[in-house]
Amino acid sequence: MLRFWLERAMQMLLVIFCVATLTFILMRVSPGDPARILLTTHNIPASQEAIDALREEMGLTDSLWSQYIRWLGDVFTWQWGTSYMSKEPVAGELLKRLPATLELASAGAFVMLLATCLIGLATAIFSTGLLDRMGRLMALLGASIPSFWLGFLLIYFFSVRLGWLPSMGRGGLAHLLMPAVTLGLGLGAVYARVLRTNMLEMNSQNFVKASRARGLSKGRILIFQVFKHAFLPILSMLGTSFAFMLGGNVIVETIFSWPGVGKYIIEAITARDYPVIQGYVVFTSFLFVAIHLAVEVFYVRLDPRLRAS
Repeated sequence: MLRFWLERAMQMLLVIFCVATLTFILMRVSPGDPARILLTTHNIPASQEAIDALREEMGLTDSLWSQYIRWLGDVFTWQWGTSYMSKEPVAGELLKRLPATLELASAGAFVMLLATCLIGLATAIFSTGLLDRMGRLMALLGASIPSFWLGFLLIYFFSVRLGWLPSMGRGGLAHLLMPAVTLGLGLGAVYARVLRTNMLEMNSQNFVKASRARGLSKGRILIFQVFKHAFLPILSMLGTSFAFMLGGNVIVETIFSWPGVGKYIIEAITARDYPVIQGYVVFTSFLFVAIHLAVEVFYVRLDPRLRAS
C-alpha cells in the first residue's frame, strides 16, 4: 500500500509540474505586456518610465530561466500572484469562489448519478420495450445538445414562460435546480446507456446463473450482484465528470450568473488578468489530480482484484 501511495504522489507532482511548465510557456508567448495592462486597467494613460519601473518590480526584466524557477516555487507554495483587477492574492480569490462552484458541481453530480442509475436500471430491466427506446433517445439528445443550449431552453420555459424558477444568481434550491440539471442530465443519460450495456452483459455471467440456481430472488441478484459489478466502470467516468464540473463548468456558471470559479475566470480572460488565468489553470490541475486520486482509492476499495494486484 505504501508503494501505491508513493507512485500516486509522484504522478500527482509530475502532472502539476507539466501543467505549471506549459502554463508558464503559454503565458510568456501570449501577446500583451502585464505591466502595461496593470497600469492602464481603467483606461488611465501611463508613462513609459512607470511601465518600465513596474516591469522591473514584477520581475519581468529577469531572465526567463529565473522567472521559470520562481514560478515553479510559487506554484507549490500557493503563491500565484496578485490579481490585476482586484489587487487581491489569486489563491484567495479562487478559494473565496470555490464553495459556490463546489455546491453547483455537487448538485450536478447528484443529478448525473440519479439519471444514470434510474435510466440505466429501468432500461436494463425493460431492455426491449418502449422504455429502452426512450432511454436511447435521451442518451442521443444528451450527447448532442450543448450544455449552453439546454440552459437557455430551461431558462426560456421555466423562468420566462412559466415563471417558476429564477434564471440567475445563487440562493436556495430554486436557484440551484436549473444549473444542476444543465450540468448533470445530459451526461447522466449517456452514462445510463453504458450502465445498461454492462448490466446486460453481467446477466449472462456464470456467477449470476449460479445465484439463480441457488434460488436467490431476482431483485437481490439485480441490485447486489449485477448492478454492483456493472457500476464499477461507471465510477471512474463519474469521477472524471465531477472533476470537469469543478474546473470546467465555465459556460453554465456564466449563463446562470453563478458566482463561482468558472464565471470569475471568464471575467479574468476578458480583462486579460494573467495571474488569475495562470492561477486558475494550476488550481484546476490540483483539483483534477486530487479527485482522480480519491476515485482511484475508492475504486481499489470496491474491487478486491485491484487490491491483490
